[in-house]
Amino acid sequence: MRQERLGYLDSARGLAAIGVLFAHAIASFSETNLELVAIANFTESYLDLGKIFLILFFLTSGFVIPYSIKGEGRSALKSFGISRFFRLYPVYWVSAILGFILYGTFNYQELLMNLTMLQQFFGVKNIIGLYWTLQLELIFYFLIALTFIFNRLYSKRFLFQTSVFFLLIALAMAVARNILLVKLPLALPLSLSIMYFSSYYRYYVLEKDTEAKKLSNYYFFIYFITIPTISYLGYNYDFGFHETWEKYTLSYFIGLLLFVAICKLKRSSQAMEYSGKISYPSTFFIHWPLLSFSSSPF
Repeated sequence: MRQERLGYLDSARGLAAIGVLFAHAIASFSETNLELVAIANFTESYLDLGKIFLILFFLTSGFVIPYSIKGEGRSALKSFGISRFFRLYPVYWVSAILGFILYGTFNYQELLMNLTMLQQFFGVKNIIGLYWTLQLELIFYFLIALTFIFNRLYSKRFLFQTSVFFLLIALAMAVARNILLVKLPLALPLSLSIMYFSSYYRYYVLEKDTEAKKLSNYYFFIYFITIPTISYLGYNYDFGFHETWEKYTLSYFIGLLLFVAICKLKRSSQAMEYSGKISYPSTFFIHWPLLSFSSSPF
């Protein structure tokens, strides 16, 4: 499949970044601004705006990332790794150092581990809470590289089977979480599932591929049945993060439907495209420490 720049996908990434910023701004400034309290209470109880836009981000990643591996063999993987490194790490380092300075609650060893972007794999706390999404991205990059090595990257049926597999993993984890009352990370398999979904949904959007359309419809059916079950079993008990199964169900539904609508309408704007192409990492990584600093009463 020929790789091309898709303006509406850049706009979707820009919307995701601005949406996450907006959600965090409401949470931050509602502590000192009474006018935002009602909005913050609504989003906290019924609609997780941050989750919706993160789902949009993961879907756009799945749509684009697998097809940024160009060529064959090791050279293709090397180019893929280098492009991902320079896309993420420079701005991420600025973000981590800013967070380290502004928060002042982390030691230098924790800072060094955070600079690797691998801290969660070693049980080290994120300097900025939003970094948990990076672990999911890195796992997806690794799995996509494996998919490429085993020559399955362009197999729509394999990509579909993988997307459903991760949904079933999420369902099994939700059952275990419900029975054992252990906070298992449901976001990991759910995010991987939707990223793999958009990697074959792409064929339908760009080429009107009939097999991709059929597989996408199968996924929609399974997704809209399993998500309420996963949410009910996994988020019916609040582990201290204001979790409700209704909120998670609605957020996952809206996130996927928003992405599908963007792909069907293919609408774009220069401002959103710029945010997606140029400033997305900056907006996503740096906004949280700056919001925390600006909302501080001191």
